[in-house]
Amino acid sequence: MWAISRIALAKMGLLFAASQSGALAKCYFSPYTFFPDRNDHVRILVQTDAESFCDNSFREGPGYHFTSVTVASLPKHGIIATLGENHFAYHAFANYNGSDQYVIRACAVVGDRQGCSQLTYQVLVH
Repeated sequence: MWAISRIALAKMGLLFAASQSGALAKCYFSPYTFFPDRNDHVRILVQTDAESFCDNSFREGPGYHFTSVTVASLPKHGIIATLGENHFAYHAFANYNGSDQYVIRACAVVGDRQGCSQLTYQVLVH
């Protein structure tokens, strides 16, 4: 797995704080649902710009308990910051325009069923 320096994390934290303090983030996700116990594969379309953070957190639904939510594949043209349990943010590299992709793997138990979903985020940075 890729290591991110403390300086990069500090910069990301400042940028994230700025994006949460009144600045308008331009990050749009297509609607999606997933069911980890069905081992499904979901594609999510994301549109953003090079200045915004695409914040994404996973909440447990009725009867669901996440056993793990991890980054399965890193983006080539940006970074993923882990902001807490089941909480991630994508940020494109400075001045990047084009497509990018990353994958989150969400595993959960539902009653006596368990499984993992692969969520592929196809990002268009403009």
